[in-house]
Amino acid sequence: MGKCVILLEDEPDLAGLVAELLDEAGYMVVHVPTTDALLGEAARRSPCVALLDSTNPRCFDLWHLGPKLAGMGVPPVAFTAHASARKEYELDTHQFAGIVTKPFDAEEFIDVVNSICWDNKHAAVS
Repeated sequence: MGKCVILLEDEPDLAGLVAELLDEAGYMVVHVPTTDALLGEAARRSPCVALLDSTNPRCFDLWHLGPKLAGMGVPPVAFTAHASARKEYELDTHQFAGIVTKPFDAEEFIDVVNSICWDNKHAAVS
């Protein structure tokens, strides 16, 4: 079984696409509906990365989760359509390992995940 990736994404079609891309790249994807589930699965599974949708309707503070997940040894990646998120990330990473802005290029997206999960490097993609 591949390395585990946790995904917090509220759009079902996008979550399915991301899961398919990651599955094809050899990752096991755990899709979670809430931040509580995210933190619980992160503690239980020790994933190589957590992809966090910042537009989740359950209203969580994207940047607040960075230090929590990083403190658990889980590199978080902002997975967002908000143009302001890239600027915020560039000003202060908030302990995020990277940012992927939507819409995204599939190959670049997988490169970001690979760079974090396999090479243990931080990366960003537009």
